[in-house]
Amino acid sequence: MSTAHISCPARRRPVHGLDVVRLIAAMLVVIYHLGFKAWALPGSSLRHVIDAPVTHPPGYGLTWCGWIGVQVFFVVSGAVIAYSAEGARPGSFARRRLARLLPAILIATPLALPLAVLLFRTPPAAALMLGLKTVAFAPVGPWIMGQFWTISIELAFYAAVCAILASGMPERGLRTLPWGLGLASAGYWFGAAFGGLQPGGRLAELLLVSHGVYFALGMLCAQLGTGTLAHRHGLLALVCAGAAAVQVRTTAGWEMGSRAELSAQWLVPYAVWFILAAAVGASFRWRSAIELRVARHAKGLRMAGMTTYPLYLTHIHTGGAALAAFSALGVLAASVLACLVSLLVAWSIALQLEPHVHVTVDRVLKDIAMRAKGAVQAG
Repeated sequence: MSTAHISCPARRRPVHGLDVVRLIAAMLVVIYHLGFKAWALPGSSLRHVIDAPVTHPPGYGLTWCGWIGVQVFFVVSGAVIAYSAEGARPGSFARRRLARLLPAILIATPLALPLAVLLFRTPPAAALMLGLKTVAFAPVGPWIMGQFWTISIELAFYAAVCAILASGMPERGLRTLPWGLGLASAGYWFGAAFGGLQPGGRLAELLLVSHGVYFALGMLCAQLGTGTLAHRHGLLALVCAGAAAVQVRTTAGWEMGSRAELSAQWLVPYAVWFILAAAVGASFRWRSAIELRVARHAKGLRMAGMTTYPLYLTHIHTGGAALAAFSALGVLAASVLACLVSLLVAWSIALQLEPHVHVTVDRVLKDIAMRAKGAVQAG
């Protein structure tokens, strides 16, 4: 997910609570894939790696619903973009977003290629094609990293915000966007719940009707820090939260497949999501107080936030390799070690590799923008 730490002008102070929420959301996804899905769901790509099916892995009561971390990420993205887009120019906004997304992908894709061939038995030519699709931000899969499906949704949201910034009425547009996204998405999910509409499909995801309620709620969370929320925004938040319940219930069925006994417990992931979404709002509402209390830990929190994106991109391959290596130790030990290996690799990428790649990518993008501007002026 695009979850890099906010990097804005001085007036955009860091929102430290978001870094904690990001890390929790990322770890939820990791423990779902490595601690539950790999062992308990026949459709998992990691199943053949461990070849040791376990119907109820240790801690499955929480790990089965770790997929809810994705919905949390969408709320965080809505908040971050609403916070950072105010006063931004469309060109600089687009460049900053791409400069945040691309470096980790350029690192994760070469890392995933050999592991896809060795671990998942993907033919080399097919793996290379999947890698090229990933680097090119292809909106329709498959990709070298299956979890990449969320990145195009993020890009669709960024494109909507960028269009608003270029519209000539950015302030009004940014105030209107959560209403448009929230009501359209809520209508979609209430239609699925009560009107017989069949949800699903890539087009609904790319048009933001599948996950628009989460981006809308995130944008409202960001407004908590500005004191601009009115009673009508509370009504919108209630509508979006209700639609999110339908989306989570539906997703629980999709994720669990034949595990009906677990998908029926969809209120558990919904409660987890609700608490973390509330934490996003609290991070903005009490931003100054949190900043004072965690000042001496600010660098550590920043690194936690920066680690989440490479962790999200790489954990299937690095964690899968660890599961293959440690599966003989048993479900619990192998799962814990796989999560730790994934976290260590992601932290190393965030600390050592991504900053250098980011500088290069940002410089190239600036050069391209300058050349394009010069060509337009010359024409």
